[in-house]
Amino acid sequence: MQARGSTNLYDGVRLGLTHLDDDRATSIVLVTDAVTNTGVVDPKAFHELLRQYDIRLFGFLMGNNANWPLMRMACETTGGSYAGVSNSDDIIGQILLAKSKILHECLHDARVTIDGVKSFDATDVAIGKVYRGQQLVIFGRYEQAGPATVALHARLTGEDRTYTTTFEFPEIDTENPELERLWAMDRIEQFTTLRQAGLVSAAEAREVIEQLGVEYQLVTDHTAMVVLPDETFAEYAIERRNQQRVATERTAQAQRAAQPPRGNRVDRAQPMFQQPAPGVPAGNGGGAIGPLGLLLLALPALARGGRKVAS
Repeated sequence: MQARGSTNLYDGVRLGLTHLDDDRATSIVLVTDAVTNTGVVDPKAFHELLRQYDIRLFGFLMGNNANWPLMRMACETTGGSYAGVSNSDDIIGQILLAKSKILHECLHDARVTIDGVKSFDATDVAIGKVYRGQQLVIFGRYEQAGPATVALHARLTGEDRTYTTTFEFPEIDTENPELERLWAMDRIEQFTTLRQAGLVSAAEAREVIEQLGVEYQLVTDHTAMVVLPDETFAEYAIERRNQQRVATERTAQAQRAAQPPRGNRVDRAQPMFQQPAPGVPAGNGGGAIGPLGLLLLALPALARGGRKVAS
C-alpha cells in the first residue's frame, strides 16, 4: 500500500490480518484518525471482518476529527482497547502501556455482578477481556439503598477467579451530580456502537439517544441545544433544565474544591484486590491503574418511577 492523502482504514486493517499465526493470539496496534474517507466505510463491515479472527486491536486516535464510535466498536469487537493521543501527549508512554497489555495474560470472560440491591441500566457488565493496567468503569442505577456485594468473575490460565467486596450503597448522594450525565453519555455510546455493529436497529438506537439527549441535556447526532434570550424562554414557557443542572453541578464542584482531598475508595474494610497496581519502568511513561481496578459508578433512583435522584 502507498500513502496517497486519504484513509482507507478497512483495507489497512484487512492487510494487517494477513499471515496470522493460528497457534498464538495476535495483537495489532493501530494509530489512525479513523476518518475512513476511502474504500469501505460501513462500521458494520469492520465488525463483521474483525469478529472472524482471534486478534486484539489496540487503537490510538489522532486529530480533531477522530471517529471515536468506529474505533470503540472495532476495538471492543476484538476485546482490545483504544485511547486518544496528540502531539502533546506521552505517546511513548501510551505505547508502553499497550505493550504491557500484550505481554501479560489477560482475564477472560469477565463480568460483574451486584447482589444485595436491585441494579439496572448498567453498562458493560459483560466485559469480556481485562488487560494488565486496565481500569474498568461501569455506570448503572439502583433502586434501594443498603449493603451490596460487588463481584468480578473471570477466568485466568483456565481457572475461575472471583474478586468480591461488600459496601454500602447510599440512599442519596449529592456530592457528584455529574455522574448522571456521564451515565447518559456512556449509554449513548453503547447504543451507537450497537447500531454500528448492526445489533440494534437505527430507529431503536435513535429513540434511545434522543430520549437521553433531551432528558440529560446532551448534544448528540440527534439532539442539539438552542440558544435563546431570556425573554424568549419566558414567552414560550420553556423549562430551563440545562441551566438548573449546570447550576447544581457547579455548586457541587465548589463544595468539593473547598474541602481537603480525601479518598473515595469504598473497599478499604474489605479490599477487592490484594496486589498493587502495576506500572511501566521508570522513565518510560506513567504508571497504570491496576489490571483489577474496578470503578463502579452507580446512580440512586427512586424505587417507583425510576426517576434519578442526585448522585
